[in-house]
Amino acid sequence: MYNPQLFKSDDTTEAFDLMDQNPFATVITVVDGKPFVSHLPLTPKKVEDKIELIGHLARANPHWKSFANSQATVILHGPHTYITPKWYAENDVPTWNYSTAHVTGKIELIESHDGIVECLKELTVHVERHWTSGWEFFIPDDLKGDILPKSIVGFRVKVDKITFKKKLSQNRSPADRAGVLKGLESRGDDNSRSILTEMKKLYSSNGESK
Repeated sequence: MYNPQLFKSDDTTEAFDLMDQNPFATVITVVDGKPFVSHLPLTPKKVEDKIELIGHLARANPHWKSFANSQATVILHGPHTYITPKWYAENDVPTWNYSTAHVTGKIELIESHDGIVECLKELTVHVERHWTSGWEFFIPDDLKGDILPKSIVGFRVKVDKITFKKKLSQNRSPADRAGVLKGLESRGDDNSRSILTEMKKLYSSNGESK
C-alpha cells in the first residue's frame, strides 16, 4: 500500500480498534501466481503481545486449500468519505479521506469440531458486542459431530506486520482543514461523522478542531 509519511501511523492500539470496529475484511493469498480473494468477518484478538485474526469460511470455498502455512494479506477499512474542494480556502481538486489497515501474517487452519465451534463463538461475541441483538450462540443438531468440519473451515492469521494509514487532510493547510471540519459537520452520514471525529482527535493538540 502506498503510505506517505504524512499519513503513516505506528499506533497499533488505534489499528487494533479499527479492526475491532470494522471486522469485515478482504483476505488475499496468492494461488498459482494470482491473487485469490475472499470477503469475511474476522475477530481480532490480542494474544500476549501479538495480534491474531480469527475467521472461518465455507469448505465449499476453495480458497482455504491455499491457507495452510501460507502468508496472507488482510485489508480492513475504517471510515471513509468524499472531501469536496468547495470546503477549501482556495479551489482545488476533490479527494477522499479514510483510514485503513493492511495486515500480513501466516495462516493456520483450524479443522477440528471444537476448534471451529470456538471460532464461531468468538465471532458471535465480537459482533454482538457491536450490534447487539440478544441472539445467543448455539450449534444446530444437524451440524453436530463430524458434520460441522465438513461444512466449515476455521483459521487464524498470526499477524507479523500492520501497515496503518490515516489520510485525514494532513497535506492541507490549517485553513483548508478548518473548512473540511466545518463541511463534515454539515453531513449526517455515519462515515462522514466518523471522519469528523477522527480529524478532531488528530488536530485537537494544535487547536485546529476547536
